[in-house]
Amino acid sequence: MKFFLKKIIKFIVLKFKFKEVFVDFSASISMDTKLSKNVKILKNANLGNCQVGSYSYIGANCNFSNTKIQSFCSIGPDVICGLGAHPTNFVSTYPGFYSRNASGSYWFGNILKFQEESTTYIGSDVWIGARVIIKGGVTIGTGAIIGAGAVVTKDVPPYSIVGGVPAKVIKYRFKQETINSLIESEWWNCEEKALSKLSMYMDKPILFLDKLKDYK
Repeated sequence: MKFFLKKIIKFIVLKFKFKEVFVDFSASISMDTKLSKNVKILKNANLGNCQVGSYSYIGANCNFSNTKIQSFCSIGPDVICGLGAHPTNFVSTYPGFYSRNASGSYWFGNILKFQEESTTYIGSDVWIGARVIIKGGVTIGTGAIIGAGAVVTKDVPPYSIVGGVPAKVIKYRFKQETINSLIESEWWNCEEKALSKLSMYMDKPILFLDKLKDYK
């Protein structure tokens, strides 16, 4: 009962703090997480020390920590992103020998120099499929697509389509000239009214970029 009351209070605080955001009651959002306009966090998602840009949504049962997500990102269910690393050059990989903050491990009393958590960066307009695992500290470029079930262990180039274990570039969404123009345009920063009018050109990237000039 006490836990449930705490959850209700925290939910009310989040609703007051983020007025233009939808957060499912079952989701867990840390108080140091920042959510922008029209973000949606679906059921049982868990976000700790994250930033989520406007119009992005986080699917059900996701687990994100120490991650900065830009605008218009589509994130499917069961994605794990930004979890801490373990040292591979120590005698043991067990956290209790080097970190007092590690969950689930017995503490042996010595803090050793090792960076457990690195910030993960996800650019705007990124689509991440279901059950993807993303290593902490990587950067996923703007416009990238991560195929379902992929394990991302290194940086992903903008507008690339990657998949597999470990994830590799399969192809690029557009020619490099178009990619450069889309990145330079920063269309994701346009006003909502402008995007509503431009939405009819979303299936024609070149025409979209041409029409976008009228709103610059």
